Amino acid sequence: MATQHSQKCCEELVAAGAVGTLFKLIRSLSRSIPDQEVLKPALSTFRNLSRYPHLIDVLIESCGSLETIVSEFLRNKEEGYFIASDLLKKIFTERKGVEAVRKSPALLKRLQNHVEELTRKAKADKRNKPHAVKELVLVDKRLREAVEILDLIKVSIGNPSRRLSLKV
Repeated sequence: MATQHSQKCCEELVAAGAVGTLFKLIRSLSRSIPDQEVLKPALSTFRNLSRYPHLIDVLIESCGSLETIVSEFLRNKEEGYFIASDLLKKIFTERKGVEAVRKSPALLKRLQNHVEELTRKAKADKRNKPHAVKELVLVDKRLREAVEILDLIKVSIGNPSRRLSLKV
């Protein structure tokens, strides 16, 4: 919570080396409920750090950070999905973030496959489960988030000198 309200707290965490420690922690977590309860605040801390451009660079430059965040985005079905989505959107408004994903075509391909999978799922659910409104809304919301992330990457790749503004 401190990182949500204070740039100084965010800077102190980074200076103390907490970014690397949190990424190690996230990589060690399973899909168990207790582990997922640890994941949400860790991702939220990164999201809070990403509000400051000089700290986004630290996140992007951390070894394996982008792969870790994308993996959590893809494997989470609950709140962690949307926290990771916010974080990715902030990262991909930065030139360094787009350059990092450009260097890893496999990550970009995973994001594209995720959008395709959600699109198929949304169409199938609408046909097969027309009364499951809550599930349909969640799939559509997740699909919109994923498409927005891909669009940010594509716009930035088309104009690499541009820094995008994003209201999150």
